Amino acid sequence: MAEAYRVLLVEDHPMISFGLARLLDDEPDLEVVGEARTPDAARRQVRATEPDLIVLPVRLGDRVAGIELCRHLRSTTAARTLVYTAFTDPEDVQAVVLAGADGMVGKSASPADVLAAMRTILRGGRVWQPGPAPARRATERALLAHEQLTGREREVLRLMLDHRTNQQIADALTIEVTTVKTHVRGLLRKLGMGSRRDLFS
Repeated sequence: MAEAYRVLLVEDHPMISFGLARLLDDEPDLEVVGEARTPDAARRQVRATEPDLIVLPVRLGDRVAGIELCRHLRSTTAARTLVYTAFTDPEDVQAVVLAGADGMVGKSASPADVLAAMRTILRGGRVWQPGPAPARRATERALLAHEQLTGREREVLRLMLDHRTNQQIADALTIEVTTVKTHVRGLLRKLGMGSRRDLFS
């Protein structure tokens, strides 16, 4: 059997950390290699355990330290990051996107959805499931607000989020389909996504 993926849990609520650890106990392809309750402890655990996936919240204590930690991890480790949180307001979703997380799952998600999100991210995909429809709209607003996108890329992305085809986007913006494809490739690269399907996963 292939070696299990190594998972580090960062969570300051013991019961949530306990629940996640027990959830992973029964999964032969996912192994908890460490748990941390503070950003400093998480950094030490990352160096000591070299995880493949780090699961962390938006807030640690009463601060948005999870966001700051996520941003730090993106520049210091090759580990993938999943934000697992109860905080899914538009500002939180946007902060998670801009911090470079590979995915976000709300704490209202089922155990099966959490496990599926972990595996998708570990295989190179991205998952955005912060919650019901209002949170989905918040995710879309966060994507559109990404600071690296140009004005034209935002126009293309807005139409993509409306499930328009390349031809429909070209017609709407009065540009060539080849130009649309160029914009799509560029904006997906900036968002860290492999394909347009990742926008809706």
